[in-house]
Amino acid sequence: MILSTNRAALVVAFVLLPALASAQTVSGTVTDASSGQPIPGATVVVLASTIGVRTDVDGGYEIELPPGQRRLEYSFVGYRTETVTVEPGQTVVDVALEEDLLGLDEVVVTGLGTSVKRSNSAISVETISARELSEVTTPQTLDGALNGKITGAVVNSNSGAPGGGINIRLRGITTINGNSQPLYVVDGVIVSNDAVSNGTNAVSEASGGGNASSQDNPVSRIADLPAEDIESIEVLKGPSAAAIYGARASNGVVVIRTKSGAAGRTEVSLSQTVGVASIQRTLGSRQFTAATAEATYGPAGLAAFNAAGGRTFDLEEELFGNDGLLLTTNLSVSGGNDRTQFYVSGIVKDDEGIVAGTGYEKQSGRINLTHRLSDLFEVDANANYVRSVANRGITGNDNSGATFGVGLLATPSFVDLRPGADGEFPDNPFNAANPLQTRDLATIEETNNRFFGSGKATVNLLTSATQSLQLIGVGGVDYYALDQANLFPVQLQFEPDDELPGTSSLGRTTNLNTNVQLLAVHAYAPEGRDLSFTTQAGLTAFDQEFDNVLTVSRGLIPDQQNLNLASSIQTNQNRFFQNDRALFAQEEVSYRDAVIATAGLRVERSSANGDVSDYYAYPKAGLALNLTNLGVLEGGAVDLFKLRAAFGQTGNTAPFGSKFTTFGTSTIASNAGLVLEGRRGFAGIEPERATEFEGGLDLTLFGGRVNLEATAYTKVVDNLILDRQVEPSSGFTIETFNGGQLRNNGVELGLSLVPVSTDLVQWISRTSFWANDAEITELTVPPFQAIGGGFGNTLGSIRIEEGRSPTQIVGTDEDGEVVALGDVSPDFQMSFFNDIAIARRLRLTVFGHWKKGGDNINLTELLSDLLGTSPDFDEDNDGDGTADGLQRLDASGARRFVQNASYFKLREVGLYYDVAPSLFGPLAGGLRTLRVGVSANNLFTITPYKSYDPEVSNFGSSPVASGVEVAPFPSSRTFNVHVRVGL
Repeated sequence: MILSTNRAALVVAFVLLPALASAQTVSGTVTDASSGQPIPGATVVVLASTIGVRTDVDGGYEIELPPGQRRLEYSFVGYRTETVTVEPGQTVVDVALEEDLLGLDEVVVTGLGTSVKRSNSAISVETISARELSEVTTPQTLDGALNGKITGAVVNSNSGAPGGGINIRLRGITTINGNSQPLYVVDGVIVSNDAVSNGTNAVSEASGGGNASSQDNPVSRIADLPAEDIESIEVLKGPSAAAIYGARASNGVVVIRTKSGAAGRTEVSLSQTVGVASIQRTLGSRQFTAATAEATYGPAGLAAFNAAGGRTFDLEEELFGNDGLLLTTNLSVSGGNDRTQFYVSGIVKDDEGIVAGTGYEKQSGRINLTHRLSDLFEVDANANYVRSVANRGITGNDNSGATFGVGLLATPSFVDLRPGADGEFPDNPFNAANPLQTRDLATIEETNNRFFGSGKATVNLLTSATQSLQLIGVGGVDYYALDQANLFPVQLQFEPDDELPGTSSLGRTTNLNTNVQLLAVHAYAPEGRDLSFTTQAGLTAFDQEFDNVLTVSRGLIPDQQNLNLASSIQTNQNRFFQNDRALFAQEEVSYRDAVIATAGLRVERSSANGDVSDYYAYPKAGLALNLTNLGVLEGGAVDLFKLRAAFGQTGNTAPFGSKFTTFGTSTIASNAGLVLEGRRGFAGIEPERATEFEGGLDLTLFGGRVNLEATAYTKVVDNLILDRQVEPSSGFTIETFNGGQLRNNGVELGLSLVPVSTDLVQWISRTSFWANDAEITELTVPPFQAIGGGFGNTLGSIRIEEGRSPTQIVGTDEDGEVVALGDVSPDFQMSFFNDIAIARRLRLTVFGHWKKGGDNINLTELLSDLLGTSPDFDEDNDGDGTADGLQRLDASGARRFVQNASYFKLREVGLYYDVAPSLFGPLAGGLRTLRVGVSANNLFTITPYKSYDPEVSNFGSSPVASGVEVAPFPSSRTFNVHVRVGL
């Protein structure tokens, strides 16, 4: 028996010893090539296997090479990936990583649980770094920080008011009546980007009555997320990239990853920004004579002019001339060891607006933790609490004369609206309101308390030389409570004495999003082959509960705010919920990182669909051919030449309630009951479906000094969500249904260069170009005006019509015929980013944005003409003897209101210097870094457009109806001084 055991041991030893002898343990250090500093957390993997380790706090590592394996790959975020062949018997390999100046080796999202190097991706993914977001200048909100930085996007500001409010369209028009905003995913959790009306419509009457309105400058709630906490943003612009997110991804997906700690010493960073905001562009005012005052306003105008004694008053400066103080303080602490990493931050922002009394405040606290319990189990936890307060004033469309802009346009320059010595404001003889009085006495404020929280658990069930298996669970919540308080006291001129003076509008909105993802990721790399497979499958659950209550009270007792002290109270409530459930699977195959194929499928059902049990399938597929890795273009000037093609489908669920018939209340003979309101529910409502084909190439030359990305796409959206008339005999007038189709064709080009790279000067330059052409290819209803598409053909409106652009502007011509007058969508856009570093200490960054073409309906000029205050009213540019203002008023049709909204904007300029702590000698203490700098935002705009800013949208986040302007809140430029200390 003993002899038999010994023989077995000898046999085992005989079999294993050659393998053990060929195994090889390698150790070393990974450092930064320029500074020589160690890089903690760098990844070291054995190529064509699933074996990998991370460097420790000193940049050290140790890894065992399986028999027959000799190639190691070293990578870290922000550095070029390095591949090393280990010689037999070699036990120490030290590697110095070069900085990845153009981001060529960064990883991008390919699925809910996987990512891939950009050089191997079959889709075009836009990446925006932390530096581009918040380190050139200090953005007020995240959505504003994205403006001009997304290739393929059209971005419009709903208003220049503090607190944000941006409408983003990715790769053209994807819906007519549905949700048009991208899906935002923060650390794996879908978050809300609602735009909730603030209730000022109760006095502006922009849409009549006290109902909610899209014309009262709502804030897009993604503005709550602090840009300073974000590590990177990936923008999945088309269905071929976003299909894995299903029926909420038709408008693209914005994937946000917040900052995390790294193993190594604890680092403390404290930054302070002090700035000033001023109006970017003024319109000026008409200078009157006694004759023009009388001609415009009659005897009352002449009397007011004479009473002023020839004096004029710059009311635009009085209203919009506040130099707003901007303060941002950011404190962050990060660090950790091999097992636990942390990032903690606190941000305080207090920005004043260019209108006295307006502004935006934010306080944010965040903690992100990563802990590896063992090689088997790892957890991540993220929590962020944000409180924001926005005072945005009251601007935009107005049917009562109550808003700032309309009040300003209605008042000639010889009228003094400032308070007298007794502090009392005079009545405005030419308008229902004195805008300076409204500014000082009205309260228009919204306060939001928001919590983002997410957790991720990763279980490494299997790790071997050829395969690995992970189980990943992600869960999270996004909750906000928004309180809106608008108080218009009885002292205000526009509050009528005989019709319940004193108005209060109070809103309360709560929203809860909950997310759960469970998935398995299996990686397999057969030994001795150049193939690798990555398989993922899982399920997701998403729930949303939204509740908005708006109460408008009139007839308030003077100096009181409580609702019970009003004579009349009207309450409106809007509630909705949505539950989505989905299953998904995806397979990625790579051959030598040269041929990379991806195929995936998501099936999803939603409570928003007509049949909640129906599942809708959203497939995706992609293929990338890296000709360089195939050896076709190996050597020479070409570093990478890749061809890629992708296909994908996504959806857009119908607005809540589309499948339900709505009822109103009625009281007859003291008996309460329900009555039909005219809209019939459509039980068969389905999601819209977007299908996209994308193709392109990536070319890198001269050792990573030149990189070109070119993409062309076609996207077809079927099953459009539309409204149609129904037979009056049915008892209804309208219903929502699926019908129609639109198509987008576009091109996106990006050229990145390193023109200079020496020890003294490093220059990075990026230029982007993008254009999109959209057309309604099928429409099963007669042409109609888009929701929020203007105010009718006599003033110009956006019309939906088969065979035409969905953003075309139509209106009456000189003969009263309705004709096409323009298009909101631009011909093309370009952006220019240049970053120059001198001696690695002085850094200049310049970012410009050019939009060519695209028209706006400028109703601000119309109002100023009608009210006789246009600054150029008395000019005669064509020399025909008729004043320009009169000529515009005498002209027939809407053509004069449709204006070219092209522009070039110098959006951001930053100049920073890193002071060497050694200059302070022993006074430096624990000082690690000291950076000082100056920056500017919206430094100047060049445009033929005749108003404050060509980026404007009176109707908020309407899918197609941007570019309509009515007396908006002007945009501002900012100048900032920055100091950042690192310990």
